[in-house]
Amino acid sequence: MFNLFQITTEKELFNLLLYIFLLSSPIIAGALFIVGSPYGSQTSYSGKLALNGCLAWIVMELVSPAALLLAYTYPLTPGQFSQRTHTTDLFVILWVTHYINRALIYPLRQPSRKPMHVGIMLSACLFNLINGYLNGRWLSVFSPPPTTTTTNINNHALLNPILGVCLFLCGMLGNIYHDEILMRIRRNSQNTRYAVPLGGGFALLSCPHFLCELVEWMGFAVATGSPAAWAFVLSVACNLVPRAMFIHRWYQDKFDNYPNNRKAIIPFLL
Repeated sequence: MFNLFQITTEKELFNLLLYIFLLSSPIIAGALFIVGSPYGSQTSYSGKLALNGCLAWIVMELVSPAALLLAYTYPLTPGQFSQRTHTTDLFVILWVTHYINRALIYPLRQPSRKPMHVGIMLSACLFNLINGYLNGRWLSVFSPPPTTTTTNINNHALLNPILGVCLFLCGMLGNIYHDEILMRIRRNSQNTRYAVPLGGGFALLSCPHFLCELVEWMGFAVATGSPAAWAFVLSVACNLVPRAMFIHRWYQDKFDNYPNNRKAIIPFLL
């Protein structure tokens, strides 16, 4: 068990935060299954602690790339050795590219966004701060040192990054494509902001954009081999699966003609 008062190295702090990250994700998932999904179409909060939805989204999402870049470039402490390479630079570019879309392009292109409770924004900022730090510091300091022996090829030292990057790019493009379908509905709807989405993965799922985002971060974890990235995959799943199930039920309740063959987030299963 970790003792907060006995942490003397950054590696111990890194391990503690990673440990907390892994333990908290299932707890958060359980809470979401009970209280629901507290933003977007699943909420109508308008109290004194409500923030402009677009601005709150931008602020909380920008924390992640800022934290990762700072952790990736932060000076080494005595005894640390940089693991930065052109490959890890590529992983950082992928991370930042995702958040350029997620933090700026995506919210600014939305026709409108519901207000967000300040508590939701602050909790997301904290999550993104820790997540960005863990992934940035793993890539720059705590990942195993690269080797050049030919046996690494047989151990998928090259195949994993290639496969992971391909999964990441496919997931990101799929996420953008399905987000565009949803935004087009809201732009074209005259009497309501919502309609039954059609096209692409919506033929089988209520939330194909969530599945694509999960595939995207699984690709990042495969590419980097990072325990921090896999912890992020777990947290993404623990957040998006409950949200997808609530949205799926919301569609079923709101639209009498909602297709019966659709699942929430995993085709034919869930």
